[in-house]
Amino acid sequence: MEVQYRIEDQILLSSLNQSYGIQAESIHFIPMGDSAYSYRVECANGDRFYLKLFDHQNDRQRKSVEKLTCYLPLNWSMVHQNLFPNISCPIKTVAGDYQTTCNAITIVLFTFIEGETLAEAYPFTEEILAEIAKSVAAIHRITPSIDHSLLLTETYDLSFDRDLEMCLSLLENPLTVADPIKQALREQVGSNKEQILAMLKRVRHLRSLAIAQNKEKVLCHGDLWGGNLIRHQNKLYVIDWESSVIAPPEYDLAGYIGEAFEVFFSAYEEQMGSSMTINPDLLRFYSYRHHLRNLTNWLMNILFRNTEQAQNENDLDMIVHHCMNRWDHIEPSVEIVETFLMKRSSR
Repeated sequence: MEVQYRIEDQILLSSLNQSYGIQAESIHFIPMGDSAYSYRVECANGDRFYLKLFDHQNDRQRKSVEKLTCYLPLNWSMVHQNLFPNISCPIKTVAGDYQTTCNAITIVLFTFIEGETLAEAYPFTEEILAEIAKSVAAIHRITPSIDHSLLLTETYDLSFDRDLEMCLSLLENPLTVADPIKQALREQVGSNKEQILAMLKRVRHLRSLAIAQNKEKVLCHGDLWGGNLIRHQNKLYVIDWESSVIAPPEYDLAGYIGEAFEVFFSAYEEQMGSSMTINPDLLRFYSYRHHLRNLTNWLMNILFRNTEQAQNENDLDMIVHHCMNRWDHIEPSVEIVETFLMKRSSR
């Protein structure tokens, strides 16, 4: 979130100290993400924690709260069973819970990972790509060791499509777009309605193909972009596991299609210890779904959820510069992967 939640710091600090038995003395807002509010917590003894705050009045964040019971126990077991320790681990309350609730918000506390995210490191060097690929493979390889009942299994969900179609219809109504941000939204998104609907039709078809294939599934992080990767002391840490799911490996690989895929995939296979079969249509499905789902979320924010103009401006920027400008790159990027796979199979 770009604008912090409206609550007094002292109320948050008091709740943290009571629920977690810590000595938090200051809290600092971190403008990032959109499924929760983020903070750094500083304690009197020098300890640091990462805090996520979820607003129950925000339907997007309510849905994120529902996922906590899945991925927080998973993260705990990954660290304490030494399956994949390079993550931000949830801290349990004094009552032994993974979260606490007060004043219509849910709070989760995590270990704080020092270092910088890779959000500003694009384009990644070959060294970083190989490092990420090995981490992805390490995550996939622990699948037999985790409790699958903790996680959802991929259903190739497209339930956001109704909200997307509703938002596109609203943008055609002049009464909906009275303010400048919504007018800009209408000009940027509404004018591309045909392309969006064509993409939606395409992803529905790809979903049918994916269900028919019924490919073997592994533990996937589900959102392995640079902002969820932190480098510290030559180690790579993977944070924000909200999207984790048992799914085909293509779910995590789709973010690295294009010119860099050969470097990424070679390192991935090396870490997996065997040759892997990749389905380009699954890469297409996850690429289209990712952008359409993000578009829907930001549209819903601007049209229904946001209460701050600064947040609207941020979300409009995300639509234009981190979503729409990437649509035309999906097919060429998948075709590069297909060419690579064909050349490899002919060797």
